[in-house]
This record gives sequence, C-alpha cells and structure tokens, in this order.
Amino acid sequence: MSGINFLGSASGLPLEELVSTLVKVERDSKLSRINTTKKTLDTSLSGVGQLKSALSAFQDAVKKLGGNTLNSRIATVTQPTENKTYLEASASSTAAAGSFDIKVNQLASGSRLESADAAFSSANDVISTTNGTLTFAANGKSFDVDVTAGMTLNELRQKINAKSDNFGVNANIINAGGATGTKLVLTSDETGAGNDLVITNNNAELDNVSTVPTGATAGLSVSQAAQDAIIEIDGITTTNASNTFSNVIQDVTLTVKAVTPDGNNASVNIATDNASAEENIQNFINNYNVLVDQIADLTKKRTLGADGKTVTAEGGALATDQLPKNIMSQLRGLLGNVVEGADESLSTLYSLGITFREDGKLEISSSSEFGADSGRTRFNKALNENYDGVAAFFGGDQGLSATLDSFLKEFTQAGGIIASKENSLKTQIDKNTKDLEAANRYIASFEQTLRSRYTALDALLGSMQNMASTVTAQLSSLPGFGTNKSN
Repeated sequence: MSGINFLGSASGLPLEELVSTLVKVERDSKLSRINTTKKTLDTSLSGVGQLKSALSAFQDAVKKLGGNTLNSRIATVTQPTENKTYLEASASSTAAAGSFDIKVNQLASGSRLESADAAFSSANDVISTTNGTLTFAANGKSFDVDVTAGMTLNELRQKINAKSDNFGVNANIINAGGATGTKLVLTSDETGAGNDLVITNNNAELDNVSTVPTGATAGLSVSQAAQDAIIEIDGITTTNASNTFSNVIQDVTLTVKAVTPDGNNASVNIATDNASAEENIQNFINNYNVLVDQIADLTKKRTLGADGKTVTAEGGALATDQLPKNIMSQLRGLLGNVVEGADESLSTLYSLGITFREDGKLEISSSSEFGADSGRTRFNKALNENYDGVAAFFGGDQGLSATLDSFLKEFTQAGGIIASKENSLKTQIDKNTKDLEAANRYIASFEQTLRSRYTALDALLGSMQNMASTVTAQLSSLPGFGTNKSN
C-alpha cells in the first residue's frame, strides 16, 4: 500500500498553509458580499412579514367597528321567578329603546291523537290483512307510510318514526290493559290553531289508525288540538302559531318558554349596548397604538457609539424601507379626516373624544385643555346621547371602518402591495442561493486547481532537492573535496 503524501511533504515548504490561506482569501472575497446580501434579504423578508401581520391585526380591529356592529341592542329579560325561564328576547340593531310588561297566557303546541279504547289488545295486533297507504299531513306538510299485509301495531309505530321525510310526528304505544287495552298515541310538532295532524288512507282496513275514514268510522280522535301561543304585551293580547313572536314589538323577537304565574309577569328592556360599543372602540385604539409601536420598532435606525463607528444597537428590519413610514403617514391622514355621511356633530375622531398623543398614538383623554370638555366627557356624551351617530361614524357605507379597511386591504390581501414585495424578496433570495452555490463550486474548483499546481511544484522542488543532495554527496566523496590543503 503506497504512503499518503501531504502537500509540502516533498519539498518541506509550508505549501498546505499557503493553499489554505489563498483559498480563504478567495472564499472571503467571493462569499462576503453574497452572505451580506442574504442577511439583508432575510431580514427584509422577516420585517415585511411582521409588517403584514401588524396591519392585519389592526384591520381585524377595524372590521369589528364596521357594518351594524355598533348598532347592536341589548334585550334584557327579568323573569317572574328565579331559576326558571319563561321568556327569551333578542333585538335587532334597528330596535327602539323601551320597556315592556309581558304576560304569557298559553304556549303553542301541536296536536295529539289517540286510538279508541279497546281498539287493540296488544302491540302485536295486526292492523290490516291487506296492503295500503297512510298519509300524514299537518300545516301544509305531509308524508306517506306504506302498510303491508299483516303489519302489527308496533311495526307501524317503528315505521312512522323511521321515515326520513317525517316532519315531526312521533308514534308511541301505551299498554294500559283492562278496558282501555293498548292505545296508539301520535303527537305532532306542527303548532298553531287549525294545524291538527290529519291521517287519511286508501284502504278501509286502515280506518282504525286514521282520522279520516275511507269506510264508516275513523279509529283515531284528537285528544288535544294544536293551539296558538297567547301573550299580552302591556295589556295588548296577541297570538302566534309558534312560540316565537317576531316583530310583535318592532325589530324584537320574543320566544315564550312557560306560562307566567298569575299576577307576576316578565319584563323586557331594550337598550343600546354602550359597554360593547366602548369595548370595540377601545380595542380599535389599542390595536392602532400597537401598530405604531411595531412600525417604530421595524423602522428604527441603528445606534452608534461615541466613536461614531461601533454599533451599540441594531436597526429595525425595515430601517431603510420607506413603505411602513408611508403607510403610517396615510393612516394618520385618514384618521384625521372628516367622515362623509356621518352626523355633522360626530364626523371626526376628535368630536368623539379620540385624539392623537404627542407620540402619535390615540387616546380618550381625561384631561381638559383651554376650558374644553375632556375626550372622556365627549366620548361618554356621544354614546349616551347619539349612540346611532357613533355607529354611523364607524359603520356607515363611507364610515371610518370601511375607509380604513379598503386602505389596509391594498397591503394585506393576496396579490397586494406587501405580497408583491414578499414575492420580489423571495425571488432575490432564490437568486442569492444560486449565487452562493455557484461561488462554492468556484471555490472548490479554485482549491483543486491550486492543489494540482502546488503538488507539481512540490514534486519538482523535492526532486531538485534530492538531486542537489546527490550531487553534494558525490562531490564530497572526491579526493581533496572539502579538505584544506597544507602548504
């Protein structure tokens, strides 16, 4: 096995160190610029992502003020007794404030049918010896059940309950025994007076399980008729086919759950939701202020030491990018504008009591200047005296929410300004990666070329040194070579 030769081993010169030094110089020269560019691009891409995230968070807060969000009303129900719900209520954004006394006299219910006493002795009685069809109908809805010859009462019950198009008919069997025998009981979910369950057939043998006979006598009778719900609102009686009353009080929905005790009614109070409105507006302010801090952090300049050269604090990821500063400048302009279509007395943030601080953030200030009302005073007055005006300022078609959302969407949406910027940076990063790969290939080739050349040089120098040693040895062996002659 041949020995392993190291560069410089033949000549004894530090050729390995020389090659390593030359390769390092070439690598540093080629890769320094590429790595610096990569760091800059990676930092910029991260910064743009943070900017988009910050704008999206603020946009979410903006949207919570849009449309009819701030127009919401609270419907508060005071129940007649504790631990039981007699009435539920909800109000739309257009409901007027008011209080109402509600008495529930009757709940809406569906009908109940029963077979005649002693009509059946057990659940296994055959209801028909021939085929036929039963049709169940109530309130304009219907479904059919096919009866086969020899079907029992219990099999009919199961088939009725299993029908996929059953609109709410429940079949049960009560085995009472004695003179009553076994009874088929049918209940319907279709409520309202006149909406009783009706059962017809096409086979007289099925009259015993029908309300309308094909022959002489029907076997089922109505033990409880379907009925309306009946309530009194401030003494005014109204009825409804279901237990949900919509717009009996305009823009209010009432759902009755139980009959109220005599002399103890429920009460419903409709009011504006000031607390929720303030919470959403304060959330908007807070998110804007967070955005101010985030952009300030992204765009801060790096800090140099006293020598003017040493970096004591790194700059923000977008310190040299004008985009975030331009966005904030435009946002401040939109926030300071008059809102078109708003109430004249509530057409600016200032009129709502929301002002800019010296650091560019928003606040509802509790301090007064120059004898004017404080921001908090103006804000409370607007909510208490012109609640819908506040809602229109933010949520109108041209309200502040719609305006800000439209502006922010240009930056946050797919294919928007920031997305395009991200794509551009990613393209540059891909190119930088390819440049780095090419540079590494070049360095590897450069090193291989140097090693080939210096390996040849090492061999040549080694050969020359060996030759010199041989010549020197031969010369030293000649008579008188290297010996001083005496006179």
